[in-house]
Amino acid sequence: MKLMPTYSVAVYSAQKCLYFDSAEAVRFADLMPVSDDTIPDSHQLKSIQQTLSLESAPSTSRIIVLVPDSWLSVSQHRIDHPISSSLLPLAALSYAVETTFSPPESVMFSYVQEALPAKHTQLTVFACSNEWAQQLLEPFQLLAKSCCMIPQGQWVDRKSRAYSWLLCTQCALSFYQPDKEKRKKARRLWGYLLMLSLLIHSVASVYFWTLQQHSEKALMTYQKTRLVQSDWVLAQEEGNIFSESVLGLVQALPKSARLGQFDGSASFVSFKMVLPKQELDLLLGRWQKQRPDWRWEIEQSPYYSSLTMNQEEVVGVSISVFEN
Repeated sequence: MKLMPTYSVAVYSAQKCLYFDSAEAVRFADLMPVSDDTIPDSHQLKSIQQTLSLESAPSTSRIIVLVPDSWLSVSQHRIDHPISSSLLPLAALSYAVETTFSPPESVMFSYVQEALPAKHTQLTVFACSNEWAQQLLEPFQLLAKSCCMIPQGQWVDRKSRAYSWLLCTQCALSFYQPDKEKRKKARRLWGYLLMLSLLIHSVASVYFWTLQQHSEKALMTYQKTRLVQSDWVLAQEEGNIFSESVLGLVQALPKSARLGQFDGSASFVSFKMVLPKQELDLLLGRWQKQRPDWRWEIEQSPYYSSLTMNQEEVVGVSISVFEN
């Protein structure tokens, strides 16, 4: 699919008017009659415009109209100092009024300031009356939404590359606009503000993304910690249940038994006691019957004491209980 040109270019000459797209206009710049001494009157201009086939004109909403320099009032002025950009339009207007003998509000003009040695400058002013400009632009204003008129000399001087539409409008003939520089500064300021806003938005987006990544990592770490804590609390609760179960058995010891030590953990309990051998056998039989799912390890040894009564056999026993 062929891309449509950004704008079309209409080139006037003394015999006819031709259409080009912007790229073709650059290629054929050498063929453009920069100077044509034959200035047409209104009837001749109508005849030239009739050579233009509007039906075959490319589809575009913007048109550049190139006019021979000789069809305009062109004046060059050597000045012994550079003119500031804020005063340059006013200076060009004064020269345009002198050459066209028209009031300032009805003059269309453009200008070029060139630097010369010794800080001198040369100001070239292209100008014409609004009436003449409207006759030149009339057939194109019906065809396109936007059109502007540029001296062919300015176009040929820049033939190495195509104008952007913005550059075209900047060098086109136009009325004096006293607030033009203010609008330029305002547009430049808005451009800087837009770039600053984009920069701040980009930095904020990167910061938010980084903060979100850190938050997700912190949340994952917190969830893992909570999971470990939950497992530990559950193990402690299960261990407490087991220890309390063993402790419940030990608390039911007979009066003849004496508990010496009790240690407990999540799945292991050990305790020591001294009691008659006969009582031990009864207790162990009853405990193992109550808790057949526990594993019991028993170590016993004779126990001698001057307080032993009735010459009963007393033993010291160490019992370890494991939860299977």
